[in-house]
Amino acid sequence: MAQDKNFMARAFDALLAGRQRQAERYVERFEREFGKMNSKLTKR
Repeated sequence: MAQDKNFMARAFDALLAGRQRQAERYVERFEREFGKMNSKLTKR
């Protein structure tokens, strides 16, 4: 099914996946440095 997508769609998907990984690493680093606060937004 991935072959059905054109070049622009695949490039856009790759861009979004990279940004998602970057955001996840940023959140993980923030939690390591500052610890998890006792807040509804940080409970997982």
